[in-house]
Amino acid sequence: MNYTLKLSTLSDTIIGSAQSFGTIIDSDIVFDDRGLPYIPAKRIKGLFRNAAEDLMQAEGFKEILNLNERVVLDTYGRIGSNDPEPPIIFENLVLPEIDEVTAWLDYLADKYNYGINQASTVDVFTDLRSHTAIDPKTKTAKQHSLRSSRILRKGFSFEGTIALQDDTEEAGDFLAAICLFVDRIGSKRNRGFGKIKLELFDNEGLSLTLALAGKLEEKCKH
Repeated sequence: MNYTLKLSTLSDTIIGSAQSFGTIIDSDIVFDDRGLPYIPAKRIKGLFRNAAEDLMQAEGFKEILNLNERVVLDTYGRIGSNDPEPPIIFENLVLPEIDEVTAWLDYLADKYNYGINQASTVDVFTDLRSHTAIDPKTKTAKQHSLRSSRILRKGFSFEGTIALQDDTEEAGDFLAAICLFVDRIGSKRNRGFGKIKLELFDNEGLSLTLALAGKLEEKCKH
């Protein structure tokens, strides 16, 4: 069963790529050759797995969705596994209508090559933020602690496919529940960064996230 996952940034977000940009940027985001940002599949899978493990520890959650104790392992497999047919496959999350966007960028780069390039495109989606550590004793900035991060601006959406071998209603509800549960991604979440909205759609375009929210509201009434 294939699902479409949509992620919207509701605040500036520091996703981080574990890469740096020379001596200017200590933590960078991931973007393609044209400068278009994307969210790696590995990051999304980790986010979902951690959320799934947290939800399975929540009192009463397994009973609400009729889930068994092995559901996380059955869905995500063992960490480090090289299973040729993993139970779940995540795609990179990219900008909507990415093919049209890249076609236009290629056209503009060819026509106005002095003004359209990777750096100029990156600047449309990102800002630079600097921060430093404070010495608790002196209340002043620690030496050599200044760091710069490239942040993804709020107001952008990304989407990609989740392919799940288990096509039961419970499996889809579990993914939808994770989307309701997860509201942050990336670093410095306690400082207001990384607020997101996740929504899961089936292959007919129905929002399973909204459908599950309605089911849960009905169960709470009873």
